[in-house]
Amino acid sequence: IIAMSNSIKGFCLQSNEKIYPNSGQSVLSNSAVVEMEMPPLKEGEILAKTLYTGICGSDNSATIGKANFDWVQRPRVIGHEFSAEVLELGPGDHGDLKVGDIFTPLAMLGCREEDCPACSVSKWNLCTKKEIIGFHRNGGFGQQVVLESDRVVPLMKGLTPAQGALVEPLSIITNALYNKCDIKPGQDVVVTGCGIIGMMSAEVARAAGARVAVTGIAHDRDIRLKRAKERGFITIEVSPENSLTTQLQNGITDDKGIPFGTNGKVDLLIECSGVPPVLTEAVGVVKPEGDICVIATYGTDVQINATHLTRTSLNMRGSMGSCRADYMAAQKLMVTGIFPSEHYTDYYDFKDINQAFEDSIKANNMKAVVKMN
Repeated sequence: IIAMSNSIKGFCLQSNEKIYPNSGQSVLSNSAVVEMEMPPLKEGEILAKTLYTGICGSDNSATIGKANFDWVQRPRVIGHEFSAEVLELGPGDHGDLKVGDIFTPLAMLGCREEDCPACSVSKWNLCTKKEIIGFHRNGGFGQQVVLESDRVVPLMKGLTPAQGALVEPLSIITNALYNKCDIKPGQDVVVTGCGIIGMMSAEVARAAGARVAVTGIAHDRDIRLKRAKERGFITIEVSPENSLTTQLQNGITDDKGIPFGTNGKVDLLIECSGVPPVLTEAVGVVKPEGDICVIATYGTDVQINATHLTRTSLNMRGSMGSCRADYMAAQKLMVTGIFPSEHYTDYYDFKDINQAFEDSIKANNMKAVVKMN
């Protein structure tokens, strides 16, 4: 493995300048593809060969220096949505894990202390000292990766390594929708934002029996909203001049002509855009005692009409990351075809990783997954 180390490459964030995607400046000016030296394995660590790695919205944000990812130390090889094959077990006990096993890692590793309120109930995603692979340590955009074997989630029988790269994002949705949303058949649900997190939310909400509309902007018309429409979702193109509120009040119908929502209000809104005014508006489009589930994060503070929240008895809940149980649920959704991963995946070879990031940052694809080796 030492002999190979001179040929292992990774996509590395090197600086943290704020980049505006449409300013003409390269969206990749903070990053570079670099040669990597793999460190020796510590107690409890393994070395793995990365197979497929997905680009997350948070990877895009960190790459263009958005404020909500300032805490990531550079240089850093990013990537937390990936599948990999075990090459070597370091010192310590790794349970049943063996060389050759294919897995996806838990993105978030808790402190695992007994007195930690999150770790004591196995919710590492809520640990204040959690370490996210690809942000706190080098991750899946290296062709090899060193990580703690405690993170390992073996791929379920029938799940491909390519699908393995989508387990982590889908697990965020299973956490949010199973644990934070009470979806009932026949409800009308709006998903704001048509990136992969939005589309995963739409698919899982529909599988739970809801009728789902997905919002996007003009730029999304021929790419992301088009894919949503191909899957039979109601699509709503929003703009400052033609807001979601306005369109709901004017009346939206599904493809059978049946009105969507009641008097311009819906049962549940799932916020996946990360655009502050979208969350501000959400409070006004949900019916009394309805629900808002917030999966996105925001670059700035968001204004909310809290009095309206009170007077309409709304429930607003955030949902952060996922844990092992959510990974198992996500794998099941793909193996059983409830989430059709192929419809949403755009594959790139490692040699084209810069293109993959550029397309993702500019929202010119749906979900970039890079074949790492």
